[in-house]
Amino acid sequence: MEVRVELCPPDEWESMVKIFTEMEEHYYGKDIIQEPLLKNYLRNRLFSQLSGTLVLRARCDAHIVGLACCSILYPSPRYSGQLHIKELYVSRSERGKGTGESIMRFMAKLALEHECRSLSWNAEKSNAGANRFYQSLGGTINDGIVNYYLHGELLRKLASDSSAEPSGCTG
Repeated sequence: MEVRVELCPPDEWESMVKIFTEMEEHYYGKDIIQEPLLKNYLRNRLFSQLSGTLVLRARCDAHIVGLACCSILYPSPRYSGQLHIKELYVSRSERGKGTGESIMRFMAKLALEHECRSLSWNAEKSNAGANRFYQSLGGTINDGIVNYYLHGELLRKLASDSSAEPSGCTG
């Protein structure tokens, strides 16, 4: 069966519940998802006009077997954008069958159609299979960039610092 990759229209967000559940359980354990909360999240956050996220789905007939979430980031060199992949997930039963490559090919075409000069993504160092896959596509590790993040208490601490209050400057 042939895999078809497409942008998921916002009004079809419900078609993504099963694959997002599978992805979350893959990374965080069985029964982690509360379906009403996931549905609310997909409908009101991920598929909201304000999210700035493009959601792709890979279909094999009526079954969704993979997903990707990406955004075009600006500014980027020479009046272009950078398509950044936030998430790529392929169902365990479909891995090694070309689904991931089809999704990446779709995103590469999407990047070029929108005059992006680059396609970027992150992968966990510990995920050897993903890293082999990305390198097989020609992806190279950018060791010139360090990825920082704040999480949990450190995020709350920075947000609560009184010096972080808006200064009242007007532009």
